[in-house]
Amino acid sequence: MKKIPNWVLIIVVIALLIASKFIFFSKKDDKAANKGKNAMPVSANFVVVHAKAIANNLSLIGKVGSFNQVDILPEVNGKITAIYFQEGEFVKAGTLLVKLNDADIQAQLVKVRSQIKLSELKLNRLKQLLQAKGVSQEEVDIQENELQVLKADEAFNLAQLAKTNVVAPFNGLLGLKHVSNGSFVSANTPIVSLVEMNPLYIEFSLPQKYSALIKIGQKVDFKLDEDMGKFDLNANIYAIEPIVDEATKSIRVRAIFNPFQNIHPGIFVSVNLKLSESNNAFMVPSQCIVPTLKGQKLYVYKHGDAIETPVKIGIRDDQMVQVVEGIQEGDTVLSTGLLGIKKDSKIKLIKAAH
Repeated sequence: MKKIPNWVLIIVVIALLIASKFIFFSKKDDKAANKGKNAMPVSANFVVVHAKAIANNLSLIGKVGSFNQVDILPEVNGKITAIYFQEGEFVKAGTLLVKLNDADIQAQLVKVRSQIKLSELKLNRLKQLLQAKGVSQEEVDIQENELQVLKADEAFNLAQLAKTNVVAPFNGLLGLKHVSNGSFVSANTPIVSLVEMNPLYIEFSLPQKYSALIKIGQKVDFKLDEDMGKFDLNANIYAIEPIVDEATKSIRVRAIFNPFQNIHPGIFVSVNLKLSESNNAFMVPSQCIVPTLKGQKLYVYKHGDAIETPVKIGIRDDQMVQVVEGIQEGDTVLSTGLLGIKKDSKIKLIKAAH
């Protein structure tokens, strides 16, 4: 076995010493760097939590409707002999609007009434003869039946006569006239529209997730289009559709109101529905909330540290979010620098967020 030269051993020893020096000092430098890194605070803006009153409002589009709205049609065919209304006027229920020609029905009525009178005289004579045993009870019964048939004919003619009078079925505002005096109309000919103008209702569709937050009698605020004048109105919910629309996943709601302006059925309005209200809510800027796999979290500043805090959130708007669980009155919540916060990071507060 050959003996290793001394100069080789010397080189090996020197190499080991140099390597150990680099390893030792590199670890020391890494520790120093990490220590310096942990010691450098993260700058962040903040917001101090205070309870405030909030309302959960929902903005929707609604449409004004009338409880009663019809196109007036005649019940029978005939020629118009008189028109008694003016376009756009208010009429009461039972007001005669149009008269149709009834000459043939009047003639039939005169004929049947004459027959009724003759039948009544004949029946009275038969009853007298029956007392004297001059006729049988059967003859009297036949005559009574004939009289009843004639009276039924009279009632039929009176009903037909009434159909020649076209009247308003309810109080309302008349629209534009579609016929003229002398026109021949059928049962499908529209004469004029009639709309009940007071009260009116607003109909809107509400997403099904809010259905448990509304009730009969609840107040609804609404506003007309700006071009029609800026003024606020309110209505009260009187009916809620019990079935959810499968296509839109929403329910229809109607609210009644008494208009004091010239509001027409069919116009669209902006509806503001107050779903809930809280006098002790904690609101923070939306950038404070950090989404996680299990929900949401935020960072609370305590004694120079950022404390990761799981939270539950409620309603939100464009800028603020309600925190319903996880923070307390007076907590300082960080609003910026959240991505730079690590474990054991120190925090340097900059300025309060608004």
